[in-house]
Amino acid sequence: MSLFQSLTETQTLFALICYCLSILIALPLFETIHEKIEQGSMQYIWNKIGMPIVRALLLMLFILLAYPVSFGLERAPALSELMNVESERMNIMFNLLFLITFIYPIVPIIGKADALMIPLQGMIALIILFYWLAEKVALKEYSLLPDPGTGSIIIVLCALTYFFAKHISIFLGQWLDNTFHREGYQVLVFHAVIMIMQTPVIYLYGHALGKQLNIMP
Repeated sequence: MSLFQSLTETQTLFALICYCLSILIALPLFETIHEKIEQGSMQYIWNKIGMPIVRALLLMLFILLAYPVSFGLERAPALSELMNVESERMNIMFNLLFLITFIYPIVPIIGKADALMIPLQGMIALIILFYWLAEKVALKEYSLLPDPGTGSIIIVLCALTYFFAKHISIFLGQWLDNTFHREGYQVLVFHAVIMIMQTPVIYLYGHALGKQLNIMP
């Protein structure tokens, strides 16, 4: 399955729709809770723990719904087969994505590159799924690093998609704020648009991993 086919698959579109709808439901709710918290320390804790939890859950939802199309595979062992091996596997994925969301912003130099946040989380989630999938199909030799060409494309696409998503969200957010006479739509739009625009980045890495499964007899 080509990258274009993966991105236009019904499963991918369904995963993106679910992700965007979840944002429209979850983030306004969390912003309302944030506004009702009066103590500054509690607001800080809510922003640093509550919001990372939401972002980790939403991204995990997208990655799981997109399996195995995100690897460029038409058929693969069912997700339930991968998860049922150990009861804690779902928790493992969530905990890792949460830690990345929580720790990444404080990493020197790299932590300031917001464009890398979602692709990095998506790639980590794909690595976890790929590890379980490789174990299921008895693939023992594989690489988690894309080739230099693919790696370069991923970095460039991260920057470009972030740039366009940021400017699109500003325009649409202002229009929605003016239309519905409230503030905050820019944040919602950005979270939705950035995932839509950076899905090719995540899938590009997923295809690099998936190709190693396609060569199996």
